[in-house]
Amino acid sequence: MKLFFTSLLFLFFCNAFATTFYINPNGNDETGNGSINNPWKTLFKATATVKNPGDIIHVTAGTYTEIIRSHLAVGVSIEGEGATSIIQSTLTETFVAIIIARSDEGVDGNQHISNIKLDGNKQTTSWAIEIRGRKNVSIHDCTIVDFEESGVIWGGRNDNEGEPPAIYATGNTFYNNTLTNCAKYTDFGRGCLTVGGQEGMLIYNNVISQTGRKKGTNGWPIKYCNDGFLKGLKIYNNKITKQAYDGTGWDFALELFNVSGLEIYGNTIIGSVDLNHQKKGNYPYSIYIHDNIIGPLTMQSKLENGIVLEYDVETGIIEKNQFRNLGVIIYFTPRAGTIISNITIKDNVCNNIGVADGSHRGFALRFVSVDKNQYLIENFVIDNNKFIASPVQKPYWGLAFLDAAKANNIHIKNNTIKGFSAAGITADPASSIDTIIIENNILTGNGFANKPSYSQGSPKNNIYKNNKEADGSVFTKANIKMNIVRPFYYGLKKTSMLEFIAVFAGIAALWFCRKENIYVYPMFLINALSYLFISFDEALPGEAAVYFYFIVLSIYGWVLWSKRDKKKHRIVRVTVSTKKEWLMQLAFFVSFFVVVFFALIFLKNSFGHGVIPWADALAIAAAFTAMWLTTQKKVESWYWWIATYTLSIPLYFVKHHLLSSAYYGILLILAIFGLYEWKKRSLRKRRVGPMDNAIKS
Repeated sequence: MKLFFTSLLFLFFCNAFATTFYINPNGNDETGNGSINNPWKTLFKATATVKNPGDIIHVTAGTYTEIIRSHLAVGVSIEGEGATSIIQSTLTETFVAIIIARSDEGVDGNQHISNIKLDGNKQTTSWAIEIRGRKNVSIHDCTIVDFEESGVIWGGRNDNEGEPPAIYATGNTFYNNTLTNCAKYTDFGRGCLTVGGQEGMLIYNNVISQTGRKKGTNGWPIKYCNDGFLKGLKIYNNKITKQAYDGTGWDFALELFNVSGLEIYGNTIIGSVDLNHQKKGNYPYSIYIHDNIIGPLTMQSKLENGIVLEYDVETGIIEKNQFRNLGVIIYFTPRAGTIISNITIKDNVCNNIGVADGSHRGFALRFVSVDKNQYLIENFVIDNNKFIASPVQKPYWGLAFLDAAKANNIHIKNNTIKGFSAAGITADPASSIDTIIIENNILTGNGFANKPSYSQGSPKNNIYKNNKEADGSVFTKANIKMNIVRPFYYGLKKTSMLEFIAVFAGIAALWFCRKENIYVYPMFLINALSYLFISFDEALPGEAAVYFYFIVLSIYGWVLWSKRDKKKHRIVRVTVSTKKEWLMQLAFFVSFFVVVFFALIFLKNSFGHGVIPWADALAIAAAFTAMWLTTQKKVESWYWWIATYTLSIPLYFVKHHLLSSAYYGILLILAIFGLYEWKKRSLRKRRVGPMDNAIKS
């Protein structure tokens, strides 16, 4: 309490004895004393002289050309008479500001800079204002134009290190300012306003525009410094404009790193909002973006984004925004180990989604990771939004969940999703999704008959109910390129080397089997062992048990086919089953069907996502029977292989495993040829007779 009253007393005396000093273009730094009647000529002289907290340097109307940068003392403010109080400089050094206010972290500036115009002198001066370490500083009602690198650099640290400050700067405000053409892009972007190390900073009622430079060289209206580290930052009621994306650099209007409790609202933004590393910390959310208008006035020929969220996002809310003329409305770009959790996207209106280049590019929501299948999604709600595609450009996808290692509790409800030519909702790999609920949506004019288009499997719990569907393309009219060719291609790209080995070994096994060559079993072993490792890696013991059966039968068959009698003749030969053997095969098949069927029902999680118990049990039991009969060289083994592959082709197709479906198609063709070959061999052996055959052997 004593400290509180001491501070109040100090402020009282500072203000009571505060003095206003003047500069004037006609003043004199040598003979002036800073009074209204005898002003100084330069801001440098004033800032070098005025040091008393509470004092004000008044910039009278006119143009000032500074040749030395001005160091503003703690507690000293600068104010002018509006846009007629113009300060420019001959300073040309990189990263040098006209006005610098630098202190140790946490120093109370208790000052403002207001009602002046800072001119970068045709982009020959690097920065307008640099503030470091200070709190309780305000910049308002200023005009800042044509600086080379940045307009205002505002860091909570006192250096350029990309680390959080030990003491965050608090109480700083930036409002009612106009910043024009103050940031450039070369190999990295600068910001008209650049902030870092702030807590509770307010940025509002500004007009910030960066459109005045040649192609590929415009920086950002707002950007981070010191790697951001921004807590409780509020950006509201601003007009922020970035030049239309021209295919070089980036489309960012705002780029902020390491944010907690960030709130962006009431703004009109042309250009994207790019945020990185969102943690909620002690706030109820990491980001809260609401009630903004985002997007250019007309659709662009290059892909423009709305909101880009990189790396982690912990408890993010995006609601009640109006998005217009964008290629991607909300774009998540996670990396390895990223967790995207507790996201709410609600009550947004998104019109005319697409890119005006005839490419059909565009997404309402997009997930793409540079580190494939290594990030997680948990608790993701999309509620009561309108996602309307351009009826002219017809982008392919609406909500696209791509490349996740694992996703759980995705809830898509009460939305209008309209006009996406490939599908309104898609997921790849869909097998990584544990639970997705799609309900009470209005789905109109989307490809794939308005149904979700899944690739590489299906969600484990796929709840689709009470959706209204109209004017959707039927599957026969689906986009072959996007619904079939593209998933097949990307599935192929994502296939591991071990999977390729397994596939080629499986094909080779049937080829050797058709030739009655003993190499069939080494190939079967490679195939089964590869899938065994994959099953264990994916924590699917049920699948592993299936492949263990094939491993045992491969070893048994290898031994059996290798046996010779005393005259070195093969003991096991290609033969046709008797009626009794047929009955035994059927009993074998039925027994395995029952066992596998109940295993799939009661141990479903052990067999992966998208299990269809009766269909999978039929295919597995048929394969078990086929493998057993192959060890005996029975012609009928091929019937069972044909049954297995005939069942597997549509089974894997409906599970959205197009590669597997194609693989079993190849095996089916080989099995048909195998049946034909073994039938010829069995007939030849019957015509020759056992004695003649023995003599020939």
